[in-house]
Amino acid sequence: MLSKIKKHWFMLLCTMIFVFYFLFLALIFFAPRVDIKQRGFVKCTTQMIDALRNCGKKQVWCASKIVLKNHACDFHVITEGVSAWLKGTQSTPWANYYFEPVIEQEPDIENEELQAYYQQHLNMLAQMEEINKKHIELETELNAIKPEAPTLQKQQDEEINETNN
Repeated sequence: MLSKIKKHWFMLLCTMIFVFYFLFLALIFFAPRVDIKQRGFVKCTTQMIDALRNCGKKQVWCASKIVLKNHACDFHVITEGVSAWLKGTQSTPWANYYFEPVIEQEPDIENEELQAYYQQHLNMLAQMEEINKKHIELETELNAIKPEAPTLQKQQDEEINETNN
């Protein structure tokens, strides 16, 4: 057994690195990436997106450096979770990056008029979807009418030419 390890040590080392990197990426992949409170990997993701927007002419080199910095940030989040777990401040090592994300904030409604408005319009999402459907219908009707518009323009141009002659 020891002779096989001595013979194939490089392949074993590469395989172990690959397995750990794959586990690292799987851990990050299944964690939430959107959260209003900016917990876990969300902060790293927003920093990466902002940095990718600022890449200049050397986009490939810039993007690869940013991805490496993002991996370092993600690794830091994981190590923070493990250290907080060891200190006893959180129940599990992954509690700081596997959580129920908060996507929408509850509106702070102090004004009584706003409270009354929200009570009257509880189903705003359905109303917005209905408005979007009407918009699409009107747009398709407008697109159906558009082929006739050039003929009207030609008729007006011909009338102008006749009055000028």
